[in-house]
Amino acid sequence: MNTERLLEGKKILIIDDEKALREMVGDILSVANFEVVTAEDGLAGLKKMYSESPDLVLLDCEMPNMDGYEFLEKVRADPMLVNKPVIMLTVRNTENDEIRGLKLGIDDYITKPFKSTLLVARVKTVLERKALSLGANPLTLLSGNISINSEVDRRISSGSSFAMLYIDLSNFKSFNDRYGFERGDKVIKHVATILTRVMRETGSADDFVGHIGGDDFVVICSAGGYAKICERIIQLFDESIPGFYDSVDRKNGYITTEDRQRNPQQFPFISVSIAVVSTAHTRITHYAQISEIAATLKKVAKKYNHSAYVVERRKE
Repeated sequence: MNTERLLEGKKILIIDDEKALREMVGDILSVANFEVVTAEDGLAGLKKMYSESPDLVLLDCEMPNMDGYEFLEKVRADPMLVNKPVIMLTVRNTENDEIRGLKLGIDDYITKPFKSTLLVARVKTVLERKALSLGANPLTLLSGNISINSEVDRRISSGSSFAMLYIDLSNFKSFNDRYGFERGDKVIKHVATILTRVMRETGSADDFVGHIGGDDFVVICSAGGYAKICERIIQLFDESIPGFYDSVDRKNGYITTEDRQRNPQQFPFISVSIAVVSTAHTRITHYAQISEIAATLKKVAKKYNHSAYVVERRKE
């Protein structure tokens, strides 16, 4: 998977009180194969952060209702938004402006007016740089394997109680075979959006969302809080996944493609399987132990013909 494909379709939120500028920047980014959403001020932009889950924000400095700096303060205070890359658009770029923005976590500045080629180049560079700096998955920008391992080790070494949810998709390969990787990537990004939304709605500030790779994700939450989270993930996923299928397949309730032996076969819609390992039920001493237990649980979850979660309850 090359870099251009990973960047293609990334969602960019443009927050600016000038309609003409929003439209101009939106046109430039759309031509460059980015998905674009817009907001007219920081307050509306903050709502879009939660409803649209953009991959990057282009943020005007001076706006009514909520300016760019106040918007940044609120975003950086939210654990689920803190790592979102932000480029500030400004007509002035004084030293004090830069210092204030850097303290709030600005990733780059672009001074108005600017050339379209510069805008696109800066957006691509910030997206790539942010993914590398976070050890993030390049498709979803969620924390990747290095961060996941560190987070688990931190909780184990501190003696914290926690639950780890291993999440993956059943029948995803048949979906990719039927519709191609581009649409498959949209499903993966959609799962990431669901997970961050659920953790924002039902989780706590100490919760963690990561993307192992492919269709495999993890969530780390309180030891006793997993049931509500699993149920909400399944609800949102099952409600929305039919929208990724063509109308004929939605009407049928299945797709027809080849199985691994290249024989025609009907496959149901994608479902989500969740394996839960909680310190409330199991004594955890190292990450490999969680992975081993979860691998067994996922096999059980996948035996169901629908989305499901399975919990390890053995005391060890």
